[in-house]
Amino acid sequence: MNARLTALIFGAVLASAASAAPAAGPSVGHPLSPLCDMICGGTWTPDHPPAPDEFVTRMTFAYDPATQNVTGEIVRTGGFAGVTEKTTETFRYDASDDSIKVERTAGDGTTVSGTATIGTEGFQMRFDSPSTPGEAMLTVVHFDGADTWVERSEVTGNGQSALGTEERYVRKAE
Repeated sequence: MNARLTALIFGAVLASAASAAPAAGPSVGHPLSPLCDMICGGTWTPDHPPAPDEFVTRMTFAYDPATQNVTGEIVRTGGFAGVTEKTTETFRYDASDDSIKVERTAGDGTTVSGTATIGTEGFQMRFDSPSTPGEAMLTVVHFDGADTWVERSEVTGNGQSALGTEERYVRKAE
């Protein structure tokens, strides 16, 4: 085999091995390590084919060693008008009160902040309403296996509660 062909084959093998490698995350013991183990790597997409006018959400998450945060991009597309909405979601450890903070920033710069609690089978996020005192959104995520994300949100406040529908996502390799 000539040297050029050998180099091309070897390069292709290395590239495929690199793409199959697990996502790099925080070291064991870092407070965000369990979360990153659950959500980092691949692309999360709905577990069903979308209806023609349905909004489709795609999510990707990765650990940023420079900031020591887990950062995600959430992109919603669809509807009759072909809308695209992008949101950045950042999880960071706050040593001052030993908590995990979560922040969602929409494409227009609007930001909501909350807290996240990580469990063995998933995590939950709580966002207090910036405009309505006493109102909050609680999102609970659990996993059916390593690659199926099951989410349900509830808005509570003023003695009332509105439970959202269950959303399911599957992880696809990058």
